[in-house]
Amino acid sequence: MEADEDKEWKSALMPGHRSCSSGAVTAADRLTDDLIVEILSRVPAKSLCRFKCVSKHWLSLTNDRKYCKKLPQTLAGVLYSCLSSGDGLLDPFVQFTSGTPRYRAPICTTSLAFLPNHRCAVLLDGCNGLLLVLWYPNARGPECCYLVCNPATEQWVALPDPNQVNKEDVLHLGLSFDPAVSSHFHVFAFLKEKAGGVEVYSSETGTWVYKDNCWNGDIMLANHPSASVFLDGYMHFHAFHREPYHCLASQGCLHYVNFQRDEGSGVIRLVVYVLKDYGSKEWTLKHSSETAYIFGENLAYLHPHFEWIMIHPDCNLIFFTVGHGIWCYNMDRRQVKLITGTEYCMGPYLPYVPLYSELPSLHE
Repeated sequence: MEADEDKEWKSALMPGHRSCSSGAVTAADRLTDDLIVEILSRVPAKSLCRFKCVSKHWLSLTNDRKYCKKLPQTLAGVLYSCLSSGDGLLDPFVQFTSGTPRYRAPICTTSLAFLPNHRCAVLLDGCNGLLLVLWYPNARGPECCYLVCNPATEQWVALPDPNQVNKEDVLHLGLSFDPAVSSHFHVFAFLKEKAGGVEVYSSETGTWVYKDNCWNGDIMLANHPSASVFLDGYMHFHAFHREPYHCLASQGCLHYVNFQRDEGSGVIRLVVYVLKDYGSKEWTLKHSSETAYIFGENLAYLHPHFEWIMIHPDCNLIFFTVGHGIWCYNMDRRQVKLITGTEYCMGPYLPYVPLYSELPSLHE
């Protein structure tokens, strides 16, 4: 069934609508493209996805690069790194898969082919359409640098090296960017040897600044590719933990995903909690399901290559990897589905939402 808000918008867009099979001209047919796009730009991304089905013309408008800057964008899919054999060596390259079979690939170069020597670009992090990449200008040389790029506009900028440490001394890198707040981005370099220390790069100043005692030095930051998530102006990161849990951003809230064992029955459940109020610091249970119904009895979630990827920003879909595949679990239907195979691929697996606006901060 259609959401009430979708019905209201359709009613506003198509007053006096009659079946197109009759050949009659509807009120929507008399609207100019600019006016339709102006109206569609005010609906949520989830509703816009539904409205693409109204007509082929509306679908073409939402896929027109001229209008993409104004329209809200939702998840296009997942970016990750793979290895290809070239000249006897393994070179990394960026691969893209759509989030679900019904989504099309975004109208941009997700392979990063716009970068010089793009076959030597390794994904590190992503945030709201921007990607943080480790780039080797010379495929056979040791020199490398960090760069931030926007695949939708093919803009990119190389970053200077951090001041305090070498790249190999960085425990984890996190990218933060909120286009609704600023056109500038920040990169956080969490340091291995300096407990509680972090270097922060600002695209506004073009420099790194060292911050000491940012958190309790006794807290160990998790050392894995998806150790942080940016939401509402905060960089959330994972403390050391041995279980495959994850903090994810979805529908404007921070989510916590994990597996829990019932003390009495021993049944293992997938649980999803949501933090709706930062002030109360109370997590609310959003979803719970026995893993036997999701994965069967093979305990796939204990696989050494199991990794949480994301929760869809607009839907109740959880994406994760098991073995050599990306899977999707639908919380509403309680069904799991294989999205794509990922043999010879490696993380991080980054959710990608295209950003079609050009940013001054990405100009060299």
